[in-house]
This record gives sequence, structure tokens and C-alpha cells, in this order.
Amino acid sequence: MIRAWIRRFSPALLAVAVLSATACGQPAKPSGWAAPRLVDDTLYVSIEKGKMAALDAGDLSVKWVFPPNTDEGKRLKLEGIYGAPVFGNDAVYFGAHDGNVYALNAKTGAPLWRFETADPIVGALTVTDGGKLYVGSTDGILYTITVADCTSTCPAGAVETFDTGSSIWGAPLVIDTAVYVPAMNGRLYALNPDTLQPLEGFSFEAAAGLLTDPVEATDGVILVGGIDEKLYALDAATGDQVWDKPLPGSNWFWGSPLVDRDTIYVPGLDGRVYAVDAAGKAAWDPQFKALSPVRASPLLAGDVLVVIDKNGGAYGVDPATGTLKWGGVNAPVLLNKDVLSDPLLLDGEVLVVAQGGDLFRIDPETGAQRSVEVAQ
Repeated sequence: MIRAWIRRFSPALLAVAVLSATACGQPAKPSGWAAPRLVDDTLYVSIEKGKMAALDAGDLSVKWVFPPNTDEGKRLKLEGIYGAPVFGNDAVYFGAHDGNVYALNAKTGAPLWRFETADPIVGALTVTDGGKLYVGSTDGILYTITVADCTSTCPAGAVETFDTGSSIWGAPLVIDTAVYVPAMNGRLYALNPDTLQPLEGFSFEAAAGLLTDPVEATDGVILVGGIDEKLYALDAATGDQVWDKPLPGSNWFWGSPLVDRDTIYVPGLDGRVYAVDAAGKAAWDPQFKALSPVRASPLLAGDVLVVIDKNGGAYGVDPATGTLKWGGVNAPVLLNKDVLSDPLLLDGEVLVVAQGGDLFRIDPETGAQRSVEVAQ
């Protein structure tokens, strides 16, 4: 049933349905959940619905905002930005809910080119050192764009496509001679990164849609999960499961797992963060439980695993045992804002971007948090 209706919903509506069904508070009203990215001395972040900004990483002053506050910029409605930006060749690339891929000059924010898909773009893009941009859209198509061939737009010869027949919400993963594409029909596709032809011998299909970005756990092992409440570890060459059984949750897996050497930390919409070893065996007993669903990936900050739940609850967790160091029900550290994007370590503090673009900084040792004003 999920496969029949999931493609009909916008990312915002589906997120409302998912998160209101898994939380006790008010349903979220997503306006985008793009994670921030730090490149050299510049922080790229969506600080306002449907806008991408470049901030000075030191004082968080604005370098540029796109679309700009001009007559032409006001006519451009991106609607929301869900996937984190990626970078290459002095350009920043991201997809938007309006269905377009945008390429901007990373220093000035000036538009370089734009490419239109048929439906909203939810996941982050993937760019390779060779200058290829991989884009998944809710129209079900994976687009490969040779960015060097694009000027004000991308000609037909610069774009190759593969149709999954289902919406794509996760970011493509490119490893060596394969690109892995998760789809809402439950299939993980392994494609030749140059031709986009399916790789012979690879096959995997879950019982329901795949939501997480595929992640490489170890050489030759791919992690992916989603709506069937399981996280799978797959042989990268065949798609065969390499754990004795998939990691079971009690709700959807949506956030990306964090892999730290031999331990994998997995956020779940059941509010748990699961810690397992490379064989899929539990590393914590019991697993850590937050007060609301966890969509954002956990972040390691020194000897503290920082977890941010959907309602803005912040927790400092011992990464070895799963025990609480700060935060939680007895001493809550609450941002009081919906948080769906991954946090970022910036100057020894954890930077959190809440929905609507509000910024918060958290001391990972004490849990002390403060809001951050962006200097215009």
C-alpha cells in the first residue's frame, strides 16, 4: 500500500504524516531540512525557507543569499531546500522542492546554471572529483550531469538518466565503479557510474521504501534502510545481506547511520539510537532512547555522542556505553524547535539548524546551548 501512495505526496506532506504519527507533539510543518556544510572558512546553510546562504564561519555574517533580495530573486520560488549542498570546481550545487538543481558560484552566490527535473528534489546530490553530479528526484529518475558542459543551462548531451520507476529520497552513493540509488519501491540499484546501466549480479529489494542515504560501513559493505523498519548491511557487489539479520527498529529508519571505526550509530524514528558493531551485534544494552523521533544523524564531538531529536531535545551520550551524560528528561536541554537536519561540529561546538533556519550552538561537554544571531 505504501508504494501505491507515497509518490503522490510532497516531501512536506509526507514528513508531516511521518513525524506526526511518531511524536506526541504538534506535527511538523517542514520548510526544508538541509544540513549545513562547512568549506574552508565558509558555512553554507539554508537560514530561510527556500534560500541558500553563505556565512562567514567565524562571526556568521552573511556573505551572500540566494535567491537574492532583488526583483528577479523575489520571482524565484525554490519552496524549500531539503538536501545539503555539495561542492566542486568552485561551485555549490543543491536541489530544491521546485524540482530544480542550482549551481552557484561558491564565493559570490551568482547563478551559474539551473537544471529542471519533473518533481521535487528531496535528497542531497552527489558530486565526484571527475565533475559528475548525481541527482535523484521524486520523479523517480537518477540524473547524471557533466557539470563542465553546463553554462546557463545543461544541454541534452550533458545529462544521462536512469528511471527507477519510483521516487528517490536518498542521496546517491558513489564508490569505485558503482553508484547506489535507493528508491521508494524498496529497491537499491547499483549502476555503472558512467553508463547508468545496472551492474550485473547485484539485486536487493526491501519490503517497503528506502529512505536513508546509502552509507559505506566497511570496504564492500553498504548500509541502507527505511519504511519497513529495518537497516540492512549489504554486499556491495551482490546485494546479499552480510549480517545474520537486519537491524530491527520499531519505526522507520530515515536518518543516515554514523560509522566510527568498528561501531555504527543508527538514528530511528522510534526515538532510539542503535549502536551496533561491524557484524550488526548490539554494542549497547539497552539502546539509547530519546524523548521524540530522531531524524538527524548523531555526531561525535570528542568523547561525547551528540543526539538531537525531532522536537529539538539535545543529549550527550557516552559513545561506548549509550549512557546519558547530559540532557534528557531529568535535565532537558531543549531547543524548542523542530530539527530534522544533521548537526555540524564548528569551532568545538555543535551547530544545529532548526526548521525555519534558526541556528543554535551546543557545548558538547556540558550541553549548554544558545541561539545564534546571523549578522546581516
